[in-house]
Amino acid sequence: MSFLRDNLENILELSIGLMLVPMLTRVIVAAFIVILVAKLVVRLGPSMGGLIAGLPVGLGPGFYFLMLESDKSFLYETALYSLVALSATQVFLLAYLILAKFFKPLNCTLGSVGIWVLLASNLYQLNFNLLQATFFFSFSTLATRYVGRFFVGKGLVEKKSENDLILFLRAVVGGMIISVVTVFASRLGANLSGTLLAFPIAYILISFNIHQVFGKSIVTGVVYSALLGTISLAVFCVAFAILLQMVPLIYVLVISLFGSVFVTALMLILDTKVKNQH
Repeated sequence: MSFLRDNLENILELSIGLMLVPMLTRVIVAAFIVILVAKLVVRLGPSMGGLIAGLPVGLGPGFYFLMLESDKSFLYETALYSLVALSATQVFLLAYLILAKFFKPLNCTLGSVGIWVLLASNLYQLNFNLLQATFFFSFSTLATRYVGRFFVGKGLVEKKSENDLILFLRAVVGGMIISVVTVFASRLGANLSGTLLAFPIAYILISFNIHQVFGKSIVTGVVYSALLGTISLAVFCVAFAILLQMVPLIYVLVISLFGSVFVTALMLILDTKVKNQH
């Protein structure tokens, strides 16, 4: 009995360790991005911060840990429905953009998250192929950007920033909540896992913090720019799904991440050139 008890304790410790690694990874990365965006809004302006928010904070670590225990078919479906869920994320951003004109940060966050949940819970039950999901995302990008431009505020960014420790603690709380999805994804199924992996935790934290620190005029600029930032996440999902049947898994992740970061960098360069021209 003692031998069996010791084995069970060892297995339990190993399982807890395997669960904590992906959770802590996503928590730390999410916290870093939230703080980075807050700093960039002060130094470079709202549009730069919104584009940086499109880096694959959750998707990158999430898919890395899924790769350790899932087959290619599961990974493909997960990437596909992460792409589909990004359209819900764009609606989340648009909702926050509109609500920020009338409500305080917490109310905007709760309302926008509720809209994301309602839309995503319906989308993940529908059947999509990669081409359909790509067109659906492209349409939602054009639609949300068009509607969003009527609600963007204009204002100067004051040289102030919230305490980094407070930002970090908020990011840790949010990261802990969503990182659980990575651990239990194999039990949730590919469709739901992909949808939940695309849950906009980074956008939620960034929107809330920027809104509270800098006000509605600045947060609307960040959120409007973040609509374009989701293109980087879409590139990650599309590249991941396509490359699964072409190259080894580790290269799939590396190339997808590179493609996402490259698109973000390209949009930052273009945004800078447009500003210089004006």
